Amino acid sequence: MKLLKLFIALNLSINVALTPLSTYAAPKVIEQVAAVVNNNVILESDVNDMLKTIKASADPRTLPSDKVLRHQIIERLIVENLILQKAAKAKITISDDEVTGAIDGIAADNGMTIDQLRSKLSAMGISYSTYRERIHNDILIDQTRMHEVRPRIKISPREVEHLTKTITNQPTNNIDVKISHILIAIPEKASKLQIDTATNKAMDIINRANKGENFAKLATSYSNDDLALKGGSMGWKKINELPTIFEERLIRAPKGSIIGPIRSGVGIHILKVDDTHSEAPQKITLQEFNARHILIKTNVLVTDQVAKQKLTDIRKAIINGSTTFAAAAKANSEDTGSKDNGGDLGWNRPDVYDNGFRSALLQLKKGEISQPIRSSYGWHLIQLIDTRQTDATNIVKKDQAYRLIFNRKFAEEAQVWIQELKGDAYIKITGEGKNE
Repeated sequence: MKLLKLFIALNLSINVALTPLSTYAAPKVIEQVAAVVNNNVILESDVNDMLKTIKASADPRTLPSDKVLRHQIIERLIVENLILQKAAKAKITISDDEVTGAIDGIAADNGMTIDQLRSKLSAMGISYSTYRERIHNDILIDQTRMHEVRPRIKISPREVEHLTKTITNQPTNNIDVKISHILIAIPEKASKLQIDTATNKAMDIINRANKGENFAKLATSYSNDDLALKGGSMGWKKINELPTIFEERLIRAPKGSIIGPIRSGVGIHILKVDDTHSEAPQKITLQEFNARHILIKTNVLVTDQVAKQKLTDIRKAIINGSTTFAAAAKANSEDTGSKDNGGDLGWNRPDVYDNGFRSALLQLKKGEISQPIRSSYGWHLIQLIDTRQTDATNIVKKDQAYRLIFNRKFAEEAQVWIQELKGDAYIKITGEGKNE
């Protein structure tokens, strides 16, 4: 449910209130510690808040006992705490405007105003300030993960070309699968006993799932990845963006299949095919624009007002026939790449242009000249020469192939990165979940 962002504010200290000595009362401990993560703590109140939120939003049939659920919550908060610590070291920050924009989007996605969202949160026992802090951490965790994992991903042109051909040659090149996932983690340099124990645990889960036990409940109870508290749901995925070891097993798997065990570098995986969907290949066309422009850059001497006025005068001269657009571009444009061609930019998709330039271009009719407009490069006059529809199937497939490869590698590297964070950290579970 988009409304419920389950990220708890961390890096809290233990609050101890002391009664005045004159009353002879013993110190009263307000907060208990659920886990220690390096120099930070996770409080029992953090765990309880998340437990309350999950139970209020999830299908009770998919939830294990409170004891098991608490353990999974603590594991989740440990990972989030480690990522937030990494964010602090990397000096990654999130602005108030970013948080406000995200909350506005959540409200809109749920068909609510901000006031209605506040009321909904209040009814659930969640203060708006606490909710903002959760969203802040949500965004910060996502950005930190991207900041740390993205540099580890290398994609060669050959990989993109190979997947593009694969997609082109598939009878149905838009295969989607809706899957759920359970990971039984195996530590790096695991002993034979650890591997055998994990394998036996995975086989037991597979047998229970095949006998009809609720897969989401099994995932919430046993999975060691960050999808556990979502019942293991990965949602809809393009089959080519999944790890290769998954793709090979899923390509022909029917709905309802339980797949596994699948061994990877981080552990043993179990998959459930919740649904499948495919579409026949389609030709993809995109609109291209043939345009030309005149660019005036600003500097200490040429202010925005000066540049805008100069282009206004040039536009009037072109319209009254005193000069042509091409001649004016050759005489005045500061775009060295196009001025000698009369400002001609050739045929391009609109998304190659700066936002300000693109917005003005899309509003023009054939032959029309824009008013002076501002972009990140300076001030422009733009003339739309013509438009056309072009076959972009191969271009789009290459873009799709790159995204699929990136998503697949990102998921794999992110899991390895999390294991590294945990392996390098001091972690001690001290609360009710310590015996789980």
